[in-house]
Amino acid sequence: MKIISSIIKIFIFNLITFTTIIIIIEIFFGNWFKNNFNLRLSSERNINRIYNFNFSNHKGYSHYIRDNNGFRVDQKEIDPEMINIVFAGGSTTNQKFLNYNETIVGILDNQIKEYKIVNSGVDGMSIKGHINSFKYWYNKIDNLKPSYYIFYIGVNDPYLFSSNQKKNIDNLTESSFEEKIREYLESNSFFYKQFRIIKSSLFLYFGFKKGANVVNKKTVVYSERSKNEFKSYEEFEGSLINQNYSNMYNTYLNELTNETIRSGSKIIYITQTSGYGMNEDLYLIAQSIIKHCKEFNLLCLNLAKELKLEYNDFYDHLHLNREGSKKVAEYLHENLLKLLTN
Repeated sequence: MKIISSIIKIFIFNLITFTTIIIIIEIFFGNWFKNNFNLRLSSERNINRIYNFNFSNHKGYSHYIRDNNGFRVDQKEIDPEMINIVFAGGSTTNQKFLNYNETIVGILDNQIKEYKIVNSGVDGMSIKGHINSFKYWYNKIDNLKPSYYIFYIGVNDPYLFSSNQKKNIDNLTESSFEEKIREYLESNSFFYKQFRIIKSSLFLYFGFKKGANVVNKKTVVYSERSKNEFKSYEEFEGSLINQNYSNMYNTYLNELTNETIRSGSKIIYITQTSGYGMNEDLYLIAQSIIKHCKEFNLLCLNLAKELKLEYNDFYDHLHLNREGSKKVAEYLHENLLKLLTN
């Protein structure tokens, strides 16, 4: 019995010692006290994943990294003090199924050397979420004082005109208390972050398939398209605009512009098109954005009208493939430089 008792005591002692060491490591190397977001933004922080995808005109893998402040990065965390431009939007800005240097923001960041541009795209976020981002995200980051916020918006905003609003996304939180706790633990844990890095490395350096998240039409929001459905901007020019929707959207635009100005930064709006081309909602939103920019003398690019994106530039109903992303980046590179240098 004494031997058994001694073994139990040794086991308990070692368990307590091991647990204490784990807790100490977590406290000193985790991110528990290195952010001001509380339970918000947890699912967008400290991510390191490989996505392996196989769409009809977009195949391969992407390395998807987000830093402790929630920004998508190439590899290293970005010092907020160095950021000149925050490029915001939904999944069409985030572009998680493209490698960083293939994304719109990644290409621009490499081309426009005078400014440090950071990607703050969040999948599914509408203009309502971008307004909330100042309260729950941007203003919580120490030393983040960008000269410009660029909002590449439109495709997620039709939800605002229906009862099917994505309230949790626009509030930068999760849909249930359990998910809030799980995401909070995962995003702040030192050991979980190392696990994510090791998992990605197994795929990148050793080709282990288990190191990648397999993406297909069943695991993402995906809509089949037809080239016959693809419509140009010109097909909608002169169309009547639903004034009630327009007034509602103008209210959001006013609020977003005011939040940006209050933060001490300038604002640039960019209109969007989709994998279906234009539709009534996107045309209404684009027209509202252009009108808002004119009324308040804001910087604005009507990409939806000026850049002739085609069916094959998208791999699904919303998202650009590598070729489409390059087209948008080239258009923005030329036109943003004009806006930024004037």
